[in-house]
Amino acid sequence: MTKTRLSTITKLSIAATGALALAAVIFMISPEHASDDHAQCTISSETLQTIQVLDKPEPVEDVSFILADGTSKSIRDYLGRGVVLNFWATWCAPCVREMPELDAIKAELVHDGIDVIAVSMDREGHSAIEKFYKDTNILHLEALHDPRSAAGRKLNILGLPTTVIINPKGEEVARISGIHHYDTQETKDYLRRCISNG
Repeated sequence: MTKTRLSTITKLSIAATGALALAAVIFMISPEHASDDHAQCTISSETLQTIQVLDKPEPVEDVSFILADGTSKSIRDYLGRGVVLNFWATWCAPCVREMPELDAIKAELVHDGIDVIAVSMDREGHSAIEKFYKDTNILHLEALHDPRSAAGRKLNILGLPTTVIINPKGEEVARISGIHHYDTQETKDYLRRCISNG
């Protein structure tokens, strides 16, 4: 009788231990704890408050942009690298102010596995982009165009400038609506921490 009771207690104890272990695993893989990567994108500095971090990463739709030679480039071409995807136009004063800073960090962050992409929504297309790049000495940013704002609509771009911050998995992790100072050590450190593929 005692042996049977001990056996039952032992079985119950093992079952309880197993249940606790399972609960711990579920807790660890829940959205809040599934990835330390997302925690790297949190904002702790007042100077970075223009960056709006998503509650959880969201897959980015496969949108395309047009190059000067008429060929297209897909956002999927950048999988495996972090992406700072900026939508702008030559008639947008805040956009114009940002472009030299985006050009500067493009050259610097490429070594960290991060691509900076500026996509113009100008109706005139590449003629407007090329003139602006020449006049403002933009050297590193590729000239990309979003005809008829097709990509902008898919990504829910409601105003300019808007920047979508995408991790190497192709997921949006944060967004900047409006002007931001990109060429600062704080912003560069944030982008390296949040979306570098290193």
